[in-house]
Amino acid sequence: MAGAPALSLDASRAAWDHAADAYAGGQASGRDVYRLAFFGPAQVALCGDVRGQRILDLGCGSGYLARALAARGARVDGVDLSPNMVAHARRAEAERPLGVTYHVADAAAAGDLFAPGSFDLVVSCLALQDMSDPAATFRAARALLRPGGRFVASITHPATNTPSREWLREPGGGKRALCVDRDFEPTVIQYPWRGWAYDFTTPGLHVPLQQWVAWALEAGFSLRGLHEPRPTADALAAHPKLEDAARVPYYLFFDLHAPAEWSTDAPAGAAG
Repeated sequence: MAGAPALSLDASRAAWDHAADAYAGGQASGRDVYRLAFFGPAQVALCGDVRGQRILDLGCGSGYLARALAARGARVDGVDLSPNMVAHARRAEAERPLGVTYHVADAAAAGDLFAPGSFDLVVSCLALQDMSDPAATFRAARALLRPGGRFVASITHPATNTPSREWLREPGGGKRALCVDRDFEPTVIQYPWRGWAYDFTTPGLHVPLQQWVAWALEAGFSLRGLHEPRPTADALAAHPKLEDAARVPYYLFFDLHAPAEWSTDAPAGAAG
């Protein structure tokens, strides 16, 4: 994987298998406010009217986005590397059937599960940076889309989720300014999750934005748009803790198009 450090597939699977109970429980309980009240609804809105569409969710986790799109009339398949995460997603489907089918597999190998051109829309919600080979996942998404289809993917924002990152605090404890550094340094970051049912740590890739765009273009996508969502006024009123996400971009959304024809003369990898 040119331009990025190695993130072990096995290590990622083991970390998310361990995290699954706390992670899924946090979503079910409403604790995951950033997803439930902020970036999750924003990504659903970016997908647009999905009624009757066939959709693939890569890195579906416990099924948040897959369920949200199925509830809006789509036929959805979800793929995730973690068997424990998929078990939670399947339990949610059994409790409230929406017609979602879940598969345990590496997203980069999703082409082994489905025929080329099977989907109208491929999505991925804050999962690409946790995958061992994002470039291969972009290629898999491109192959599985029908001509004219879209890939709508969110990642942690590479400009603010850097290897060195810290909020400077006011004397009273309020957040004054976010300090970031080492943006150009590709690395694997270990993310500690505290305050959930139990503490856990997951690995994720950091590469500069130019590398993400290069992977998308090299896979044969054209770029329809980049979006940096902010919490809505209603979300901020209901959840004041989201205020920091209204000041700096925490997430980045790709809106990618799969043209009917594309050249193999794709841009070279990101420059150093």
